[in-house]
Amino acid sequence: MRKEILLPAIAVVGGGAGFALRRWELATAFEPDTGLPIAGAPATMALIALSVAVAAVLLALSLLGKYPRFQGYDQAFRGERNTLYAMAGVLSAFLLIGAGGLIAYEFVQGINQLYTRLIVAVMAVASGVCVLSTVRNSFRAENKGKYSVPLLVPAFAFCVWLIAAYQVRAGDPVQLDYVFELFGIIASLLGLYFIAGFSFDKGKCGPAVFFSLLGVYFSLVTLADGHDLASMLLYGFAILYLLASSALLLYNAARPLPEEPVENDTEGSSDV
Repeated sequence: MRKEILLPAIAVVGGGAGFALRRWELATAFEPDTGLPIAGAPATMALIALSVAVAAVLLALSLLGKYPRFQGYDQAFRGERNTLYAMAGVLSAFLLIGAGGLIAYEFVQGINQLYTRLIVAVMAVASGVCVLSTVRNSFRAENKGKYSVPLLVPAFAFCVWLIAAYQVRAGDPVQLDYVFELFGIIASLLGLYFIAGFSFDKGKCGPAVFFSLLGVYFSLVTLADGHDLASMLLYGFAILYLLASSALLLYNAARPLPEEPVENDTEGSSDV
């Protein structure tokens, strides 16, 4: 099976199984009175084993084989007339914008007045606009991916989101309550970072694919935790955008690189 199908399928199927195990864990692996985790709970052990297995398989398959030497982001993520990629990218951008709007609304209404969350809101909206620009660039082959600021903004947004998420959870002594949430944000952040690296001549296909799909897996798992709607939209963005980007990268890596345009040498020529 082609890697651009196999690896995303592993992340999605594994994430679906992880979601089910996480729901089982939340229902059976914590003491009803204290909320403390039950040592050796089958659901917890099964979820840990699945996570390790999915990470190991994704790592092995991501690093397996040789990748071409892409000359920048535009070559690695060329998606000219790729309607499926464009649809996933545009939808993911609107999820970001919606998440930012919801967080800002909550701040104004006094529901959640952490200033870090307000920064997340602003950066989420800005990131949504940047993702739209990035997807348009790939779909229309505009070749604007060199030193692209729009590629960096989503990664910065996830940095701030990681800080805001940990700020809320820092007082919780039960790490099992939020560990998959943080894993999802961290892995997605690294995926966005390695994707942006192609714009700055630092592209690494293996890490970009691995962390992007690991972000997809953990984001699917933590959806079982019952987050607020804004956070669900942010995880939804991570799932859609990273899945589409990693599949596009693997698709392009399995095909010949486009030929560089050859400039005609007219120097010294003369009319006859």
